[in-house]
Amino acid sequence: MKNILYIENSFGNSYGYYQEIIKGLIASGNENIQLAIFKNFKSETKEVLTYNIQEVINTLRKKGFNPDVVFFGFGWTNSGYNSPNNFLIDESIPKFVILNKEYAALDKKLEWIKKNNFLSAFTVHHDFEKYSSVTKIPFYHLPFAANPTLFKNYKKDNKYEFDFGFTGIVRKEQTENWRYKVHNTLSDKDLWGESTKIYFTDHHHDSLEDYARRICTSKIWFSTTGPADLVGTRYYEVMLTGTTLLACNRFDYLGLFKEDEHCIMFDSVEELADKVKFYSDPKNETLRMKIIENAYNLALNNHTWENRGQIIYDVLKEVCFDG
Repeated sequence: MKNILYIENSFGNSYGYYQEIIKGLIASGNENIQLAIFKNFKSETKEVLTYNIQEVINTLRKKGFNPDVVFFGFGWTNSGYNSPNNFLIDESIPKFVILNKEYAALDKKLEWIKKNNFLSAFTVHHDFEKYSSVTKIPFYHLPFAANPTLFKNYKKDNKYEFDFGFTGIVRKEQTENWRYKVHNTLSDKDLWGESTKIYFTDHHHDSLEDYARRICTSKIWFSTTGPADLVGTRYYEVMLTGTTLLACNRFDYLGLFKEDEHCIMFDSVEELADKVKFYSDPKNETLRMKIIENAYNLALNNHTWENRGQIIYDVLKEVCFDG
């Protein structure tokens, strides 16, 4: 069993997926993980700070924990439009990093990864091969995921409050700007249908469980790729409910999902509205539930945080662990 020093920061520690990947690593079979959280990591200024990780390593060794690997979590490259903060490690211990927020200061982040000579890097973005080419450092695809113990079927019956739902920031996510386009047409009853019940809000829920329960109230849930066309956690969260159909803008990145098998897709608001009316119609309930069942099985078997932890651990074993 190898020892992993996982570096995170207090800003990122509140993020769900920052924590979930650590749980996934532990669940994948490596319990020897020491988490080091750097307080006040996110500077109020644009100053690039330097953190002495060697001191942390030395302190841990005195306590009997000797790191074989230093792994920089999602938070380290969540640096806004600045270069990530620097760090000091005196010895040649293998270092790995997760690239985060690929849509902000990407060139600076890639240069930082190259300069610090990371052994390998991970990214949720589908352009991981391009990043490898630019930095000459191997990048591995680590898609987002979801927690099946949190995102699950909370329904007690087969009744739904809504036909079509969405919660989240209504902002420009990508060039097509789907959230605005859909939001601005919701009052058009000719487009969406007189009887279609819609829940569409930028409300932030009290907890992730509250959010998961809300998804289960709707027959169909809306999602869009994010900035830089990232496929976010919402896709997998909806699939794991086992009760709600995912509707998303059309894309084909690395075969993550198959249209009409795991989700429904659209290229226009009109196409989306037609599909919402079709799949919310009780006459088409069997078709809707078949896609939902396929999506649930796909997400449960391939898109949990434990799956992602296994990807990381397999790479660590391949490039720097024996056996």
